[in-house]
Amino acid sequence: MGAATIVTLLGVAIIVAAIALYLIIISVTLNHVSYTLGTVIVGVKSIVFQTDPVPKYVGIILNDVTAIDQAAKQLLAWGERSGADFATAYGTTSYVAAT
Repeated sequence: MGAATIVTLLGVAIIVAAIALYLIIISVTLNHVSYTLGTVIVGVKSIVFQTDPVPKYVGIILNDVTAIDQAAKQLLAWGERSGADFATAYGTTSYVAAT
């Protein structure tokens, strides 16, 4: 073997070692990214599980607020029919009567 062959083989060995090192670094980085994404996915699933009953309770609260609104309007109508003086009682007849 001549000197040119040995230098060529050393050059190829250095290039292969550098490529292998880069591939190992990429593999470690991808492993870390995979672990982090797995942790994020578990966190998101936990949040989804904890917020799952929210729409049900929002509907219940909406029904309660609607019932309160209807009861308040009914009380306002009764008060207006009785001739109550809202101007002195509340100071803003137009706002109370408009709602």
